Amino acid sequence: MPPRITPVLFGLGFGLVLAFGPVAAQDADPVGQLVEGYVACLMGDGDTDIVEELLADSGWSTEPGEDGLISFQPGIGEATFAYVADDGSFCHVESTVVDSATASEVLAATLDSAGMTGVEYEKDSMGCTLLRLADGRGITITSGGNDPICGSDTDSGVRFATE
Repeated sequence: MPPRITPVLFGLGFGLVLAFGPVAAQDADPVGQLVEGYVACLMGDGDTDIVEELLADSGWSTEPGEDGLISFQPGIGEATFAYVADDGSFCHVESTVVDSATASEVLAATLDSAGMTGVEYEKDSMGCTLLRLADGRGITITSGGNDPICGSDTDSGVRFATE
């Protein structure tokens, strides 16, 4: 059984606790839900079963999705959601209320808390921020929505590529 992901927020700083034991109540804070989604995508690394199990352990449910996608919704609220390609090629976490700059800060704190070092900052083909992990995986930060742009003051999307 994988560890339970529990986001712990300290003022402007963020922490991440991996706890073993019974599942705690779903985090109602959209920022905490982003942490849960980011960690599930990082730890899942293309394995849809691991992503699904980690999110389920954090109180998320599987929702009907588009062909080729497995969709997830937290147990509380509708501002955060995630989906993963059923072939494991990417995992995506989106917020309709957390802006791209804040999502970027939450992601950086999550990576730091998870001990991810050697992160390189690049730009993708659209000019959006791309974080390249030491193992070669890429994480792109954009706005939310079907036609994302490189940033938004009202929403965010973070895509974890596994290739």
